[in-house]
Amino acid sequence: MHRKGHITSKIISERNYEDASDGFAYGKWSRASIKAFNERLDEEYKNFVESFTSKTWRPQPYTEKEVLVPKRRIVHKAEVKDHVAEWAAMLPVEPWIFSTFYYRSPSCVPEKGTHHFVRQEIHELRTCSQEEVYYVVQLDIHHYFYWIDHELMKKTVRGKIKDPCLLAFIDRFIDSYSMGLVLGVKLSQTLSGMFLAPFDRLAVRVFDILKDPERFHYWQDRYVTDKLLTCRSREQAEELAKGVQFLNGRFEQFCREGLKHYSRFADNIVIKHQDKTFLHLVTELAIMVLARDYKLMVNRSWNVHPTWMGNDLCGYVFFHEYTLLRKRNKKGLVKKVAKLRKRGLTKEEIRLQVASRTGFAIHCDSKHLLKTLDINMEKRLGTLVKNRRRKAPFEGMTTEQKRPIEQIVCMGNEKEDEKFILLLDYKVSDSVIEKNEDGTPKLCIAIRYKCIDHIEKEEGKEPHYVWETDEWYSFSGSKVMIDQAQNDFSKEDLPIPTVVKEFVNKQRKKFYKFT
Repeated sequence: MHRKGHITSKIISERNYEDASDGFAYGKWSRASIKAFNERLDEEYKNFVESFTSKTWRPQPYTEKEVLVPKRRIVHKAEVKDHVAEWAAMLPVEPWIFSTFYYRSPSCVPEKGTHHFVRQEIHELRTCSQEEVYYVVQLDIHHYFYWIDHELMKKTVRGKIKDPCLLAFIDRFIDSYSMGLVLGVKLSQTLSGMFLAPFDRLAVRVFDILKDPERFHYWQDRYVTDKLLTCRSREQAEELAKGVQFLNGRFEQFCREGLKHYSRFADNIVIKHQDKTFLHLVTELAIMVLARDYKLMVNRSWNVHPTWMGNDLCGYVFFHEYTLLRKRNKKGLVKKVAKLRKRGLTKEEIRLQVASRTGFAIHCDSKHLLKTLDINMEKRLGTLVKNRRRKAPFEGMTTEQKRPIEQIVCMGNEKEDEKFILLLDYKVSDSVIEKNEDGTPKLCIAIRYKCIDHIEKEEGKEPHYVWETDEWYSFSGSKVMIDQAQNDFSKEDLPIPTVVKEFVNKQRKKFYKFT
């Protein structure tokens, strides 16, 4: 492969520096640091050209920041001028560098991020037969960025670039951090992709064991032996009955075909194959090569398992017929929605607050989850018309004033002082949702109320309730609440403070009641 050289003139051009400044500032124009940098852009450009051509460029010390979600990481913040310098240095060569990456390793390639990889995995599982990709293994490299060896990284860069000024620039960047590559900088992403690009192609070729007869026969013997030792089913026994020559030929065939279902996203390597024993051996080879040639360790949590059990990757769990949200992400979305509803936010306000989580969820089969949470992500005309046709049960109110009854119910050990409502009105009518066994509609009660703001207490006087100005309404199918409204009190008693409390009867069934 020809190495890239004589590109300094493109890097130090004024147009390239302006493009780099715009690329880094995209979406961040309002930041004070970006505005201050743009005001002195000409001066910064001259300094960059001088330091780049004289090979004296050096990044400023990084500011560390600890990130605890989803796991503990130390990310680093660089000066704006250093970010722009790194963008400018790589813009002319990045397209060529990205073209040398294995096409199923898209982690740092523009427009081929997480969701491109997710679509790639979904397409593979749904188009390939289950026998072809029956087993899967996922290898997670331990602290990938932190353990990238500086000398090996420089050697990899020199295999693709020969421009002396750019090599000096990249060397200074690599050496600016004591161990591995710094997290949170664009250049680190590109270099991390370059580092394992040779490994990807080597893995697809099954680590070239066919080129070395001694190595090949060793692993071939291992394959036959492991097949004998791991025989557990009638199908496996029938395969062994075909003889050693058949197993030797099968192993050679797998090696010649290569790993057709290999993919990598940053530090996550995913390999699928039809033969479990062969996949175990390939995994062992991959771990050995990573440790020996790249000085990288793989987390011990890997295991070879059938694809129908699901593969947890990039926030999703992949199956053949469908893809689900990772349990941690699903619980986070549900808790966030419940918290916002408890605060009394409208559906539209909740939708905006959880837009990032729902935006992540719509890339998998989460339609039922979003429907259960009553989050509508599709702003279609039919939905808009349907919402406008809905009417509130009380005159002068809108559907935006509706709240789930669970938000005002006093449950368990909750304090009643925080759950007081001022009951303003109520209606008992037929439910449009729930029906009896004979098909007739069940009764439901709609209540109109204000929530409590706070209670003023003075010695020797009765407590004074201060209510919120907003009014709300809720529905309930509680037979006890309906019976109370029909027999125990009337609208002449309203408005009156009350609490809707949850009780449990002798059959351990829950019900709501005005108290």
